[in-house]
Amino acid sequence: MPTPKELVHAAMAQKHPGAIPVMCQMANGHTILNTHVHPIDYFLSDDVWADCLLKMRALYDFDGILVHKPGRVQGIMDRVTRTDRDAPIPTLYLNDGSRIECTRDDDSYYKKPPGFAYPTLQTIDFDHPLAWAPASFVAFQASKGTFDFCTPEEIPDHVFGTLDRVIAKAGKDYSVHGEVRAPFDHFLNLLGMEDGLMAMLDNPDATRQLLEKTTQWSVALAVAQVRRGAHAIKVSSPFAGSGFLSPDMYAEIIVPLERRIADAVKAEGGFIYTHTCGAIGDRLNLMVQAGVSGIECLDPPPLGNVDLSEAVEQLNGKLFIKGNVDPVNTLLRGNAGKVNHDVSEILETAGHTMPGFILSSACSVAPPAPPDNLKLMVDLCRHFKP
Repeated sequence: MPTPKELVHAAMAQKHPGAIPVMCQMANGHTILNTHVHPIDYFLSDDVWADCLLKMRALYDFDGILVHKPGRVQGIMDRVTRTDRDAPIPTLYLNDGSRIECTRDDDSYYKKPPGFAYPTLQTIDFDHPLAWAPASFVAFQASKGTFDFCTPEEIPDHVFGTLDRVIAKAGKDYSVHGEVRAPFDHFLNLLGMEDGLMAMLDNPDATRQLLEKTTQWSVALAVAQVRRGAHAIKVSSPFAGSGFLSPDMYAEIIVPLERRIADAVKAEGGFIYTHTCGAIGDRLNLMVQAGVSGIECLDPPPLGNVDLSEAVEQLNGKLFIKGNVDPVNTLLRGNAGKVNHDVSEILETAGHTMPGFILSSACSVAPPAPPDNLKLMVDLCRHFKP
């Protein structure tokens, strides 16, 4: 009997495992609500976060765990002047006037200090693109997986505190995945969303120069996680769908950068898949050209525009698919009948003919999604015969 890790491995290698593996990414709020931890502890502690990820895997009997950031930030409490754990939104107040709001049912959010301003492509230091930022911003971005390290060897061990703990406790039997931000995601995060998108049009040469640096960041962190035992790497590329970039821009900007991450991870013996939310039906073949092992999300209508049967026909034999249960209309709002119908249809569409298929929510499981809906999804998968 194969282990859960072996099932996921076979699917990622497109070897048609004897059973369909299942694993989902949890929104942070979903994990906090269902493990009953304090959100400040969840934000600060490698031990707490690792324990939460292990508990969520056990709760749903998933075959794998996504550690969607490698660890918590060392020394961030040295910058905290006041902690309000009992507020409706528990908050860390930092010494520059910024604060980090650790919500009880969502992500943590950085609230900027007075006078905060993003750089422009004319003012940013291309060698050290975070040099402009207050220390509080740098620390918060580290919690999101943004580090100014360009080689795996530069990255300190403490960065991987959560990943190391999860691999040590579950990596033998379960597929543990790491994550990196895509170069374009880093780019927008450095300049701000609106200004970053405008900068691409106004200054393409400087855009490419900054993307070169952020690609080095993504490659370094991806390779480092594989070397520490991550079975696969997810590239978080949420802003590369058709709502943001045309297919021509995707081909010109995204494909060559994400191909560099894919090539580096594969050279280390790991699998790699791209996570792009929303409408990607017009760029599936472009995503294949990036050289990744698989694609995650493939949001169905109305969240996206992917028809799974068409995607299977288009992608079969080229890469694995991880998806595509609607996290909103099926897992969040759906009843047992809706879950049964939608999940069964997905399994019938992809489970028989797609040698590389992992059942998953299309995007993250929403914070208030009923656990019984996920348990039913997993049960249906366990009883499905490919």
